[in-house]
Amino acid sequence: MLNARDRCASVQHEQRVVETLQAVAKPTPANVREALNGLGYIDEHIHDLIQDGATTRFHLDLRESGGRLCEVGTAAGKATEMTPCTTPATGAFTVEKAEGRLS
Repeated sequence: MLNARDRCASVQHEQRVVETLQAVAKPTPANVREALNGLGYIDEHIHDLIQDGATTRFHLDLRESGGRLCEVGTAAGKATEMTPCTTPATGAFTVEKAEGRLS
């Protein structure tokens, strides 16, 4: 479960990432990484960029100050989506430890 700070932060991250990735003409893993880097997300927080047809799927590790926030992303032009998820507050980020998509 996300705390109030993480819930608020997730909305802000989702808005800026979706807006940026919707403008990426070819959402390949390299182009998605470049766009995320341009927003200030470092490579160590971008995980599992996977090409799936014309779509690129990825995870962002957004934990800070004891938070558990991560995001599951799908870059697909106008159909780009971001969904919050949780992960343990400490330790290395792995997709396997990320706890599903939250509504």
